Amino acid sequence: MSKKSNVWQFFYKANDTVATCCLCNRNYSRKGRGTTCLRNHLKSKHPVEFQTLAEDIRCLVKREVTYRLPQHPTSQLELKLHKIAPDPLEMDNEDQLFARCDEHLAQMFLNHSFDLIEGPGFINFVKVLHSGYVIKARGYYENILCRDIHNRLHVQVKQQVDLLGAISLSTSLWWANNDGLLSLSCFGVTSDFKAQRLTLKCEALSYEDTDRVAYCIQGLISGLDMGLSREKVHCIIRDEATALAGALPDCSVSRLQMCVRFALQENQQLQNLYSKCKQIVEHFASSTMAQEQLKFIQEIRLKQEPCSIIAESPLRWNSIFDIMGRVLKMKDALSLYAEENSLVQIYPDEWLDIDLCKKVMQPCEEIIKMWSDPSTTASSVIPLVAALRDSLRTDVHNFVSSVTICSFARKLLEELEMKFSHITTDIKYLVATYLDPRYKQAFFNDREEQLVTNEVLQQLTSIQGNDEGQPSLQKVKISSSQIKNESKIDTILDNILASGSAHNQTATTSFSSQSQFKNLLYLYNSEPRIERSMDPLIWWKTNIKYSPLYRIVRQFLSAPAASASNEALFGESAHLYSDMQGHLSPESVSKILFIKSNSKVSDNRV
Repeated sequence: MSKKSNVWQFFYKANDTVATCCLCNRNYSRKGRGTTCLRNHLKSKHPVEFQTLAEDIRCLVKREVTYRLPQHPTSQLELKLHKIAPDPLEMDNEDQLFARCDEHLAQMFLNHSFDLIEGPGFINFVKVLHSGYVIKARGYYENILCRDIHNRLHVQVKQQVDLLGAISLSTSLWWANNDGLLSLSCFGVTSDFKAQRLTLKCEALSYEDTDRVAYCIQGLISGLDMGLSREKVHCIIRDEATALAGALPDCSVSRLQMCVRFALQENQQLQNLYSKCKQIVEHFASSTMAQEQLKFIQEIRLKQEPCSIIAESPLRWNSIFDIMGRVLKMKDALSLYAEENSLVQIYPDEWLDIDLCKKVMQPCEEIIKMWSDPSTTASSVIPLVAALRDSLRTDVHNFVSSVTICSFARKLLEELEMKFSHITTDIKYLVATYLDPRYKQAFFNDREEQLVTNEVLQQLTSIQGNDEGQPSLQKVKISSSQIKNESKIDTILDNILASGSAHNQTATTSFSSQSQFKNLLYLYNSEPRIERSMDPLIWWKTNIKYSPLYRIVRQFLSAPAASASNEALFGESAHLYSDMQGHLSPESVSKILFIKSNSKVSDNRV
């Protein structure tokens, strides 16, 4: 019997002579194997559904049947054929079905090598899913990804960018194992105050491209075909690898990492201490027997949870300090091991230096982790630098007993002052901090406060008369974050804000003028600062009385604290770089990376 009738959207075959309605679960006899009785049932009992019989659509009403089917263990391959598999009772429109199979199969290669398609096991697996489907050549699916899907997603991304009033751009270059990923990201705040991040361009590089990296970086923005106007771009944040020649990076993470690196290079005693830790790592890495003996000491003799030595990683900026911290954690076990075996010895004053070094580095690591979050904006740079400055000054005073660590903290403080001296005059950081209701003027002196006030008033004046037509917004309850950890930098920052709580009232007397905009700023300054765990964008959304400031808020809070690193995307795409060494061109890899990085934009509709 042919199952081409659309009526089978709403029925399934219980057995050879009985069909069951998916809407009301009533059974109907089909001894004549016709569908007239089924149509009559829909017409009398389900008139709305009956109207859809004239449409050529694939309805999902039979989900009860689908959900009862057991999942195949190979569903982890992300083949997603279950979304487009043919109905067991409906075998019409096979061309359309296979076209959808082609596209979903192509999307599978976002996360798996193209080599998989030639494996006999995979071919047999697809035949089991549908015996009529024929797997095509690699190039066929590559074209679907790099031409059809890429073009559609490119249009979607451009539409999203066009909806943003102002955007900030960031450039990033990530290298590992002779492979590289150059990317251009876009940050913005939507009309309903939601932060948005998009990837505008990806460029896959290999060790053969090192000579043209500078050319690729130069053309990253100029060669962009998104039609961005200069007026739309608020700022560009570049990391260390993509910074302009002779200039420091705009990325706060890159600058702070440079501070740590330079301070370490100036401290020979700390470098010697790390060399000892590295020898310990190499000792256990080269001997399985040594590892087993260390594990025995931890578990049996010390009754500790076994903990292994970690190796140096060139991909982690703080790998040196991670290794020293792990060695310190295993101090007791390593000391017992050294008494019975040949192992480099760490003396008591050196153990103390490792411990103090860890305490000095803790705020740096916390801040870099915060800034590396794409949701962290430029408004956090001035407050966190101030908190780190206070922390280092305290360390210099408290750790005077250790010449090594005291000099390290002092040098780190000097580098911090030099590398971040620009933030007290850079308007994008000053205004962003002021427009963040968590901070406002808490970290400003009189000069900086006046500078910010003048800039905001000038911006308001320039957009006067241009009504944004803000929609009416309902109040949204702001809840504090449930995540609370023992962060040293959080404690310092909270103390600074608490000590400056009176600043909001005393610093606003200069706004006594009857000017509309000055009164607006006076009102904003008089508002109490919100908790640091709250979302500043939600605060602005719920305070419609400040709508004249909305355009400025979206502009300055679009700037990220750091350049968006695509380290995670790079790590998930090793298979693409492997394919690039074979048949896949760098241009195709770049387009596939663009699709992967914007997967949330497509919302699975690519």
